[in-house]
Amino acid sequence: MITIGIVISDASAECSAHMIRGLCRRAKEKENVNLIFFPEVLCKNLKETKETEDFYTESVSFVDVLLISDQKMLQMLLEQPEGTSFSNVLEHVPYMLLKDDAGQVLDQACALAEGLPDDVQEDNDEDLFEKPGQTKAQKRERFERALEFAMRAHKGQVRKGSSVPYIVHPIETALITMTLTRDQDIVIAALFHDVVEDTRYSAKDIEDAFGSRVAHLVQMESENKRKGQDAASTWKIRKQEFIDGLDRKSKDEKIIALADKLSNMRATHQGYLKNDEKFWERFHQKEKRMHGWYYRTVADKLKEFEHTDAWQELDRLIRDVFEM
Repeated sequence: MITIGIVISDASAECSAHMIRGLCRRAKEKENVNLIFFPEVLCKNLKETKETEDFYTESVSFVDVLLISDQKMLQMLLEQPEGTSFSNVLEHVPYMLLKDDAGQVLDQACALAEGLPDDVQEDNDEDLFEKPGQTKAQKRERFERALEFAMRAHKGQVRKGSSVPYIVHPIETALITMTLTRDQDIVIAALFHDVVEDTRYSAKDIEDAFGSRVAHLVQMESENKRKGQDAASTWKIRKQEFIDGLDRKSKDEKIIALADKLSNMRATHQGYLKNDEKFWERFHQKEKRMHGWYYRTVADKLKEFEHTDAWQELDRLIRDVFEM
C-alpha cells in the first residue's frame, strides 16, 4: 500500500477543489493508494492543540511521498522550526510539487513504489517503463529488483552530517528523473548513480543484473574519488572534472546529473536554513562560496533544461542559498 500526503496552502485555495478531484479520481482507479490531506497545516491562524499536533505527527509518519501544492508552501515546510509537526519531514520523505495535471503527478509519485504506473500522459503513448519484448509484469519485476538492489547496496549508509538513510537520496533522484524522461533504463541508472562510487558493487554487477546500458549510465555519473588522497585537498579537482565532463555527456547522462544535483541542493537548502554557516562544517570543502561556484557552474552547463521544473527549482535553490 502506498500512502501519499498532500499539503495544500491558502495560495492554492482557488484550484484546490480541482486538484483534489483529480487526485481522488486517479487514486480511486488504483487499488493500493491512500491519500492523506493536510489542508492549511501551516496557516498562521491554525493553533495546534496537543491532539492536532499528535494527529499530524502520526499521519506524516505513514506518508511515502509528499505532494506540495506550490512553491510558497514548499518554502514554509523547509523553514519549519524544530519541534513542530512538519520540522525535518522533507529530510525523510521524498516530495514533488503538485502541478495542474494532478493525476499525472500522482502517477509519478506512485511510480517508485509500484514499479510501473498503470496510466501515462494522453499525449505520450510511450510506457514509462517500456522495454521491447517484455510483458508488463516483467517490467514491474525489473524495477522492483532495482529498488531491492539499491537498498541492499546502500544499506547502513547515512547522509553526510545526519542520520537520514542514504537510500533517500537515490530514490529522490530517481523520482526527479521520472519528471524528465519516460525511459526505464535512465530511471534505474539514477537510482544506482552512487552505487559504483560508494558501495562494494561494481559496474559489472550492475551490467550482469540490469544490462550494459544501465551500467554505462551509472559509470558516467561516477566520480574518481582518488582514494588514498585527502578528500579536502582533491575537492576542487574532482568537481572541476565533473563540470568539464558535462560537455561530453549525452542528454540521458545529463538528465541524471540534473536530478542528482537537484536532490543534493534540496538537502543543502534545508540544512543551511536550519544550521546557517555551521552547515558547511560537515563537508570536506568548508567554504560556502566554493559550493556556490560548483552548483551555479553545473546549473549553467545544464541550461538546455531551463524549461523544466527541475532546472528551475535548482536555479531558485542556488539563488536562495548562495546568491541572496
